[in-house]
Amino acid sequence: MLNKKEPDWLSPEEYQMIVAPSLKVCAELAASRGDPTLFQDLPSMVCLIHLVTRLKDYYIDEWAVLSATSSEASLKKAPEAACMMVLTEGNVGKDELPSMIDSLKNAYKMVQAAGVGDNADDDIQQAWEYMKKSEHEQFMALLEQSAKKFVIGIDVWEKTRSG
Repeated sequence: MLNKKEPDWLSPEEYQMIVAPSLKVCAELAASRGDPTLFQDLPSMVCLIHLVTRLKDYYIDEWAVLSATSSEASLKKAPEAACMMVLTEGNVGKDELPSMIDSLKNAYKMVQAAGVGDNADDDIQQAWEYMKKSEHEQFMALLEQSAKKFVIGIDVWEKTRSG
């Protein structure tokens, strides 16, 4: 099957399933925390990586074999690409993008190592189940709930970490 999309892009269906809901939830969460631009709220940006990563993983495990519309590389890069979109939308200079993406990835690794996202993962899994049943409202509500738990977890972790 010939794929005419850019090699690192997700299909529109995958974008709508994985990235778009994550962006919406994280942007609204950042706005509720006082940052209407998302990219300036580090916990919300790290949450974006987490949501896209988890949804992408469920997608790969359960659906990617069936649809196989995007390359494995493009799916793997989806969290980074979502952050890149947010930073680009925020008019971050091209020279700054690589270091900012690296910083976000490093922050995510630290948060993961500390187990910060663990309390949000059950909600993400439940959200995925609703998405598979095309129950969009429940999917978004649980995704939102998981994002709030994740960001609160980061805030608590940051306070205890810095002392």
